[in-house]
Amino acid sequence: MSRDWRHIVPHLKEKGYGVLAPDMLGYGETAKPTDPAAYVPSLISKDLVDILDAEKLDKVVAVGHDWGSKAVSRLASYHPERFIAYAFFAVAFMEVTPPTDFQIYLDYLKRVYGYDLFGYWTFFSAPDANEVIQAHMESFVSIMYPYDPTIWKTRFAPTGAMRGSLLEDYVAPKPSYVSEEDKKHFIETFKRNGFEAPTCWYKIMTSQLAAKDDQQIPYERLIPPASAPIYFGAAKHDYIALPKLGYTVFGKDEFSKHNVTQKEYDADHWVVLSKGDEIARDLDAWIESTVAAKANI
Repeated sequence: MSRDWRHIVPHLKEKGYGVLAPDMLGYGETAKPTDPAAYVPSLISKDLVDILDAEKLDKVVAVGHDWGSKAVSRLASYHPERFIAYAFFAVAFMEVTPPTDFQIYLDYLKRVYGYDLFGYWTFFSAPDANEVIQAHMESFVSIMYPYDPTIWKTRFAPTGAMRGSLLEDYVAPKPSYVSEEDKKHFIETFKRNGFEAPTCWYKIMTSQLAAKDDQQIPYERLIPPASAPIYFGAAKHDYIALPKLGYTVFGKDEFSKHNVTQKEYDADHWVVLSKGDEIARDLDAWIESTVAAKANI
């Protein structure tokens, strides 16, 4: 949601930047279709560029976190002419891959990292996910915003763990970056809007809708243009979007000619909430020192 950027946007505006932080489809005040086909990357990319057009913005810096990083990744493929640089937080550039059975992908990750990094996608893709979450909202917030980030390895990530944790009403203290007001806003928002629309972001992954949609991307647009600088802010204590996943992507030969700035933050997955001031300063410094020089602005 756009509210996730509340600790970053004001600082950037103070520096003189124009900032556009939209609610993504299915969240906040946007439309909330429950057909996963509405969330495929090519359509999300079109929606975002339509917003740029409506705001009369020609070329911008794209910044994303979590699924926002997925959106930024595909904007680089479908509309590279509209972006002068790309920044990713927690989740790095998401590569185009052929459609693969989701369980095969899970099994591979478990062999490499020791647990199902994305097993919770199966729960979010289940037809009763919204019902279960709504019935155990306190537990859901406690797991999504963990006081101890390591619980994601046992309570969240593995297949079946999220559902089991909710059904037993597991609750832990809030982390310092989540206030009572934040918690209240989250609960009220999702009790009102539900989770059927937001979970479509997971359904397009487990059903291969996203991967099939990606197959239309031409070879020369599989990665961002080398002329566009990239920033990757990894979260040291993220036990799902592991920093190593991002470092591996940007360490590939395909990115050898790119100007990639990388920094690891002492934070869990919600780095944009806990390190807002620091991120704003780093983005400002990166834009001034790297992006502006590269774009001749």
